Amino acid sequence: WRSAVIVAAILPLVSLATLATMNIIGLPIHQMSVTGLIVALGLLVDAAIVMTDEVGQRLRAGRSRMEAVGGSVRRLFGPLLASTLTTVLSFMPMILLPGPAGDFVGSIALAVVMMLLWSFVLAIAITPALSGWLLNGRSGGIPGGPVARLFRASLSWAIANPVKSVALALVLPVTGFASFPSLTAQFFPGVERDQFHIEVEMAPGTAIRETERTARAIDEALRAQPEVAQVSWVVGRSAPAFYYNIVGGRDRAPGFAQALVTTQSPEATRTLLTRLQDDLSRDFPAARILVRGLVQGPPVNAPVELRFVGPEVEALQALGAEARRIVAGLDMVTIVRTSLPGGAPKVNLAVDEAQAEMLGLDLGQIARQLEAALEGVTGGSLLEGTERLPVRVRMGEEIRGDLAAIRDLAILPPGAAATSAEGRYPGVPLSALADVTLVPADTAITRRNAERVNTVQAFLIPDILPEEALVAVRETLAAENFTLPEGYRLEIGGDSDARASTLGNLLASLGIIVTLSIATIVLTFNSFRLSMIAFVVAGLSAGLSLLALAVFQYPFGIQAVIGVIGSIGVSINAAIIILTGLQADERARRGDREGMVDVVMGSSRHIVSTTITTFGGFLPLILAGGGFWPPFAMSIAGGVLLSTVVSFYFTPQMFALVYARRTSETAKQPVLVLTPSTMVRPMAAE
Repeated sequence: WRSAVIVAAILPLVSLATLATMNIIGLPIHQMSVTGLIVALGLLVDAAIVMTDEVGQRLRAGRSRMEAVGGSVRRLFGPLLASTLTTVLSFMPMILLPGPAGDFVGSIALAVVMMLLWSFVLAIAITPALSGWLLNGRSGGIPGGPVARLFRASLSWAIANPVKSVALALVLPVTGFASFPSLTAQFFPGVERDQFHIEVEMAPGTAIRETERTARAIDEALRAQPEVAQVSWVVGRSAPAFYYNIVGGRDRAPGFAQALVTTQSPEATRTLLTRLQDDLSRDFPAARILVRGLVQGPPVNAPVELRFVGPEVEALQALGAEARRIVAGLDMVTIVRTSLPGGAPKVNLAVDEAQAEMLGLDLGQIARQLEAALEGVTGGSLLEGTERLPVRVRMGEEIRGDLAAIRDLAILPPGAAATSAEGRYPGVPLSALADVTLVPADTAITRRNAERVNTVQAFLIPDILPEEALVAVRETLAAENFTLPEGYRLEIGGDSDARASTLGNLLASLGIIVTLSIATIVLTFNSFRLSMIAFVVAGLSAGLSLLALAVFQYPFGIQAVIGVIGSIGVSINAAIIILTGLQADERARRGDREGMVDVVMGSSRHIVSTTITTFGGFLPLILAGGGFWPPFAMSIAGGVLLSTVVSFYFTPQMFALVYARRTSETAKQPVLVLTPSTMVRPMAAE
C-alpha cells in the first residue's frame, strides 16, 4: 500500500505540471487535449512504478535508505531517460503532421509528450525521496507464490534454450504481420454524430426560385421523418462549414442548395443515411440529391475520384461520360458527376439583319433591349440603414423563363414614342426579326496544375469503404475495356489521394525521428549489439499491434497507423529496462543463466505493473466505441500487452545469444602475461 500511495501522489503533481505547461504554450483544453491526457494516464505512472519498485528491492536487500535511493537513481536514470525519449519520439509524427489531420490529432500528442516529460522529471527527483522515506524492508508487495515459481521455471527453460524460445516468441508478431492483408482498409473513419448534410443540385440554368421550391418540398419530406430534429437550409450557395473538413466553395449558384440535418441520435443518423438517399432520389427526380454523412480526415470532394487529364475538352468530355456510365452501374455507387458536364441551355438568336435595318435597328440596339428586359436595368436605389441598395427593374420570371414569351417580346424601333402617340403599336415581335432557338452553352474548362482535367466523382452508399469502392471501379473499367487515347492519362483523387498525402506527411519526419531514436538507444547501451536487439523488439511490437487489430476486427486507417507508431515507442521501454539490467549484472554478462533469470525476475513486477496501467489508460477509449478512438487505443494497448511475451521470452534470450555468449567466449581466450622473470605463458582469464 505504501507503493500505491507514492504512485498516487505523483499523479496530481504530474497533472498540475502538465496543465501549467499547456497554459504557458497556449494549448487549450478541448476534446483532443483531454483525450491526450487520458492516453497519458496509463503511461505517466510507468516511471514512478519502476523507480518505486527498484527502491523497494534495494531496501529488502538490506541497503540503507540513502544507498537504496542513490543506487536506484544511478541505475534507472539512463533507462528511464531513454524509454521516455523513445516514447516521446514515437508521438512526434503526430505533432509534426501538417494540415487538418495534424490540427486534429496534434493536441493529443502534445498532451502526452508533456505528461511523459514531467513524469520522468518527478520520477527522478520526487519519487525516490518518497520511496526512501515511506518504504521499508518488509514492504514486499504481493507474494509470488506458485505463479512466480512457474514463471521463473519458464524463464529458466527459455534462457537455457534461447533458440527455441526466440522461435516461439516470434509466432505472435509474425502472425500479426501475416494478418495485415486481412485488415479492412478504412483510412479515414466515419463520425458518430447526430448530424449529416444534404446537397441538392438542379439542372444547369435553373432559377433560384425553382431551387427554393424544391428545397421546401424536400424540407417537408425530411421533417416528416420521426428521427429528424431540425433542418436548416442555404439556397444559392454552400452552407457555412459546420464541421472541420466540409468542402464548400459554391457561390452564386442558383441551382444549388445545401441542408444541415440534426437528428435525435447518432443511431438515427445511421438509419436515415441508409434510407433517405433512395427515397429522396425517387421522389424528386428533377434534382440530383446527395445525402452525405460526416467523416474524419482531410477535406475531399468525393470518396472516389477519377481525374482524366489531357489537351482537348471534347475528348475529356467523352472520357468522363463513358467512365460515368460505367461507374454508375455499380450497386455501391449512388451518384456520379463530372466536372465537365454538358453546358446549360442558352437562347441563340439568328437575327435577320436586312429586316432589322428596314426598321432602323442594328444588332447592338436589339441586344441592349433584350438585356434590359431579361437581365434588367437599375431604376433607383433603396436605403437600408447606412447601405444604399440598387433596385433592378426587369421582366417577371414567368416571361424570362418561357421561351415562347421571349419570342413574343416587343423590339422597339427608333421613333417608337411618336408612333405610340399616334395610337399605333410601335413594337415588333422578336420572332419577326430573328430565329430563337435553345442551344447548349460552352462548358467551363476545369484545370488542375495548369492542365485541362475532367474529374469523375463517385459517391457511395453508407458503410461502403472508399478503398473497396476504388478497387471495384478499377476492376469494372478493366472489364469494360476502358482505355485512354494517346496523350491522356488517369489520376486517382478523392479519399485515396488524401490518404497518400496524409501518410506521406506522417512519414516525412520519420527519418529524423528514427535517427534520434537510434542515437538515444546506442548512447544508453553503449553497444550496437544491444541496440540492435532493442530495434528488433520495436519492429516486432508493430506486428503485435497489427495482431491486436486483427483479433478484434478493427479497420486499419490513419488512427491505427498513429497507434502502431506510438506502440513501438511504448513497447520498447520494457526491453530497455531488461537489457540495461542484464548489462549491469556481472553474472549475466558472463552468461550465467541463473544470473539472467534473477535480473529478469527482478524487473518482471514493474514491467507487468506498467503494462497493466498502460492498458488500463487506453481501456476507456476502447470501451467508448465509435470509429476513431478504439482502433487507435487497441493498436497501442494491445501491442503493449502482447509485447510482454517478447520482453520476457525474446529479449533476454537474444542477450544470451549475441552479447553474453560473445563476452564469455572473449573471457576464455588465452592472454599473454609477462612475468618478472620474462617468462611468457598462457593463462585463462577469470
